[in-house]
Amino acid sequence: MTCTTQYPDKMCLLSFTVFFFFTCMVATTLLLPASAATTEIRVVKYAVDEVSILAEKTVGYRWMEQNLRVYGDGATHYYHQGPIFIDDPDPAKQEALRWNPAEDTNVQEKDMGAVKGTNLKDLCNLVGGMEPGDTLKIRSSDGWYKMLPYKNVYEYSSREGPIIICWNKDGKYPDTGYTDGMRIVWFADTSTNPWGIHAFGVWDWHEAADEKYWYYYQQGNEKYPTTTGLSGMYISEILIYSQDEPAGSIDVTSTPTGAEIIFDGDETGEVTPFTLKEIPAGSHTVSVRKEGYLSSDEEWVDVTHGMAIPVHFDLEREFSSATSGTSDATLPGGIRFDGEQGSLGVVMDGISGNVTMLAANGASQVCRSGQTLSYRIATDMLHASPSQWARLYVFSHRGYTSDHALEVRVNSVKAGIPDRSTYHHADGRVSETLAFNVTPMVQTTGAIEVSIRNPPGGNEWTVYPPVLLLLHHDGGEQTQKNWVAEGTGFIRAVEDYSVQDLENITITDFSDIQPGHSGAELVVIGTAPEISDTSFPIVLQNSVRIPGIHTHEKDGVWFCRFNVTSQLPGYVHTEFIWNAVDPMDQTEVAPRLAILSLSYPEKPATSEQGGGFSPPVSPTSPRPTDDGQHLSSPTPSVPTSPSPGVSAIHTGVVLQDESFLSRIWRTIFWIFGIPFPEYQTHAFVSGEEYSRDFDDRGGDAHSPDHLDPSLPSYPLNVTTTPPGAMLTVSGLAEISIAPATLLLPEGEYLLEAEMDGYLVNQTLVHITGPLEITLVLIPDDTAQKSDLAETPARSRHGGLLIVTYPGNLELSVDNKVMEGKSPLVLYGLKEGYHTVKATRPSATVGKGESIIARGWIHHDAMSMCELDFVSARLDRTIRITNLSGPPAAFTLNGFYPLLHTPVTIDVSRTGSFITLMGERTFTSVPIPDSMWDGSEFILPPYLGNYHTIAIESSPPGAEIFIDGARTGNITPSLVTGLSEGPHRVMVSLPGYIPAQRLISVPRTNEEVVKGTVSFILDTYAGGPLRVESIPNGAAIFLDGIATGEKTPSSFSGIPVGVHELTLKSGEITRSRDITIRPDNANRYVVVME
Repeated sequence: MTCTTQYPDKMCLLSFTVFFFFTCMVATTLLLPASAATTEIRVVKYAVDEVSILAEKTVGYRWMEQNLRVYGDGATHYYHQGPIFIDDPDPAKQEALRWNPAEDTNVQEKDMGAVKGTNLKDLCNLVGGMEPGDTLKIRSSDGWYKMLPYKNVYEYSSREGPIIICWNKDGKYPDTGYTDGMRIVWFADTSTNPWGIHAFGVWDWHEAADEKYWYYYQQGNEKYPTTTGLSGMYISEILIYSQDEPAGSIDVTSTPTGAEIIFDGDETGEVTPFTLKEIPAGSHTVSVRKEGYLSSDEEWVDVTHGMAIPVHFDLEREFSSATSGTSDATLPGGIRFDGEQGSLGVVMDGISGNVTMLAANGASQVCRSGQTLSYRIATDMLHASPSQWARLYVFSHRGYTSDHALEVRVNSVKAGIPDRSTYHHADGRVSETLAFNVTPMVQTTGAIEVSIRNPPGGNEWTVYPPVLLLLHHDGGEQTQKNWVAEGTGFIRAVEDYSVQDLENITITDFSDIQPGHSGAELVVIGTAPEISDTSFPIVLQNSVRIPGIHTHEKDGVWFCRFNVTSQLPGYVHTEFIWNAVDPMDQTEVAPRLAILSLSYPEKPATSEQGGGFSPPVSPTSPRPTDDGQHLSSPTPSVPTSPSPGVSAIHTGVVLQDESFLSRIWRTIFWIFGIPFPEYQTHAFVSGEEYSRDFDDRGGDAHSPDHLDPSLPSYPLNVTTTPPGAMLTVSGLAEISIAPATLLLPEGEYLLEAEMDGYLVNQTLVHITGPLEITLVLIPDDTAQKSDLAETPARSRHGGLLIVTYPGNLELSVDNKVMEGKSPLVLYGLKEGYHTVKATRPSATVGKGESIIARGWIHHDAMSMCELDFVSARLDRTIRITNLSGPPAAFTLNGFYPLLHTPVTIDVSRTGSFITLMGERTFTSVPIPDSMWDGSEFILPPYLGNYHTIAIESSPPGAEIFIDGARTGNITPSLVTGLSEGPHRVMVSLPGYIPAQRLISVPRTNEEVVKGTVSFILDTYAGGPLRVESIPNGAAIFLDGIATGEKTPSSFSGIPVGVHELTLKSGEITRSRDITIRPDNANRYVVVME
């Protein structure tokens, strides 16, 4: 470039600048997608979560012309209006002028042409149409969009007319010259303008649509109404946002068929095989039952929209026992042991038979989430006679506690609910022994196949080869008597034994040993990662030291045998230790089982003959059973509570002021079971039902207004042990929660205290002055089970933290307006999808004043939802597909819910990524920023490495989520399986606000990434909540949002303050305001009858 001007340097610089700017503009233009006429429209109907697609259809203009009604004749012109550029000093007059009711300004200039097209309503009907309350988004290929309500699409007035998607103008189609097509045009009538033309005026839209749908042309601070701006060009999508819940189905099958299906705790009336349809997306429980078979365990099923989830149940027959006087599901002569730390508890005492102990073939290994381990137990050498009972033991080591349990199957049949013994290590980890009664599953021929599955989301466990114990009938002249103790111990090798070193001793006590035995052997079975050559086992029985020998040591499972023939009086205290010759020996072992076997030359005497042996348990034994699987320890009999209206005296009731005569009469009536006259508790007063809603505020005084005011009143201070019992008094409608103070007129009353899990306590009180009374409630362990249903161990609800930028914005969840503003903590939301909306009141009408997001609530955890008004967001529509294999499951930008390919979604133009969910892997795949709107993104293969990261929190113990998915790990922890690239890490701890961070895993050959992802968690003010109803089974709603729970149910972490509690049962609905206090039980009972 040459310059010949007077100022060559300046002119050259100017010329170069202009040239460079022009070049950049051309290059930028070439990179941007060009807006062009569209020839087809994609019509989608979404569920209420605004992501799940209920129906979808794509049609071209040729198909519309041939299959749907055509609007317009190709000759008649249609017009829009505006803007109306009129100003006036008077704001009211200026607004009236700009709306131009006369429709005589800037109308004929807005000629849309002689157009033809298809009614928007007809296109909506292709995917199921709209319902009142639904909204619709019309979107152009250049990103422009407009929201419209049901009313203006379906119930339009003649002055506004139908909304037409025009694909022909003056005889030209979008691909033959109609360059603005396809375009929205309102086909208004001719009644509201001076020329009698089809004009859609701004006042027409003012009268036809709600204010939030009006459209303005904005110039500085001035706003000018216009309908021309409503006439979008290049229409490519019609998106219907319905009120329908996302739903899927569950295919329920069983072996055998014909089992009744129970869904979310309710009978369905259907039997297997059957498909439960229209099930709301989220987590649900399914179980089945069939006469003659054991009831199945509840299975949790995660329902995804549009998918059929299979669930199968293998039912076990209710077998009859091979031994008279016992059942398969019980331990003969057994006592239930609850797994006291540091000891093994006797579960079978003095039962006859020969014991066989078999260890499975296979290695000890880590069982990760979703993984299944398989083992085989050879039974070639088993006794030919059938097993009297069989017990399978599964040993796990150093996992974290969780609500997920290992699933065990024997010969492909589910092993049922185990007896569980747990050892809690100092670092927070646990080791467990799971004991299964498998008598019906064990055959005398063929190998026994054992599978151990760690459900998805479960913690990692080290699992050792299982051990099988079998008891066969005696066939010889000698009688064998056996004791079995089980649990989970943990000891370290010690050089010198000390009775004070309790941490390194595992204790077992055997009792009722009959004298006269000819031989005795103790076998201890346990686990250990490895055992050194410089250590060995010993036991001390009644302080006598007895060395042992290894008879089996393989894959972490060991058997030790001890000859204890000379050390067995009637009671034996056994201490098991591991002796180390080398003081540096670091051996750690976990004793799990102890089997004591005695041989007698002939049958010993029974306990009635003075021998001290426990007789076999008969089917009519008074010992209560625990779920029919084992016997509970005997408990002293406790009288059951009398029926309402009967006066009763219970052990533990302390009356501090009562006449002697009153006590005598009350005792006499109670002994003979006669209702005490004149004192009854009713659910109705004067023929009208009274409300039994109440809350636990503790210590409140109550002054009933329907008692005789002429009598002197005195305070009755009532406390209960434990506190929190529901108190009712005969003749009073009020219900209180102990401790409470009741102001009662002089007289006698029947006071009743009731609490879940305890016997009802009914006591007659005589009020002659101030009185204090303490009622001690007796646990309902020995009486019949209460009619009140138990709260399930695994809840169906969780929490949500909503954060907006900027803060202090109005919020709604599932279309329910929240009382508080952002940031806002909610707890008690049903697990599954929820829709969150944030509104910025100061924003210009029609200019994106609201942001709607969809979030997933995890049970027993806090999730996060962020809505950002500050950062500019330009969306594009991308279709995600994979070329081969089944649909891929993934999350978008590290947030749940789980999506499946193929799917069309809106993503940000920059920085978006998806995470593919594998078997304990999280594969991050960036979506290229260069992809245009409407592009297809085919998932590429991942060729990188997977890495491990360290995550910690203060305080520790928070649950870890990766890219929205539950990992089952608890802080501090190493989380494996992260690919290179972006990942979202979140930690959640009950009672604390969750925290999250977007991290980037570098490309490296190192498996463990250096550094630690750390979080500091803050608390929030919350309290417990207990909700009950009479009768049970009412659905619980908090602040108008479903919790997924039914009464009775307990919640923790409900934010303090006033909430609306609603219960629904059939056609009955009860609502009331409740107050959550952090230092209170917050118990509420509602009568639904």
